[in-house]
Amino acid sequence: MKIENKVEELIQPIVEKLGFEIEYVEFVKEGTNNVLRVVIDKKDSEAMWVDDCEVVSRAIEDTVDKNINQEYVLEVSSPGLERQLKNIKLYKKYIGKNIHVKLFSKIDNKKEFEATIVDVDEPSEKITLRLEDNNTIELMLKEISSAYTTYDFDTVLRGNTDNVNLNKLNKFNKNN
Repeated sequence: MKIENKVEELIQPIVEKLGFEIEYVEFVKEGTNNVLRVVIDKKDSEAMWVDDCEVVSRAIEDTVDKNINQEYVLEVSSPGLERQLKNIKLYKKYIGKNIHVKLFSKIDNKKEFEATIVDVDEPSEKITLRLEDNNTIELMLKEISSAYTTYDFDTVLRGNTDNVNLNKLNKFNKNN
């Protein structure tokens, strides 16, 4: 079992008990360090704070230490406004959201494009996307190099907030 899967399985009950959900766990080499990155979000879509990440970090560190036999740096963070889609459960979570997609190989002479997630078949890992021209495309998760949700900052900055959830934008402003 991969370290990421083992750690996620072990810490999931702890993280959920604290009112958070795991977006993804990755174990990567960065420079000379091994980094165990745990990306969390609040279950109730409230604002995430640095203090929240610290609480989760402290709650899981002993469990993680007991199960990783090499040196590593534990990093607990929030996914931010533009969220990386690292697994099929995240594609499913963000159905209806706009995303930026990078493919391993070109399709219709494109390797990168914007689209909306229309449907996700979890068992087969097939993702249906609606392109900007309203055509749909089906991709297998293994065809996608990277993807992340997009946030329309231009709409907010131009003052047209009719279709923008300002609470989500203000989510990171503690004074609101």
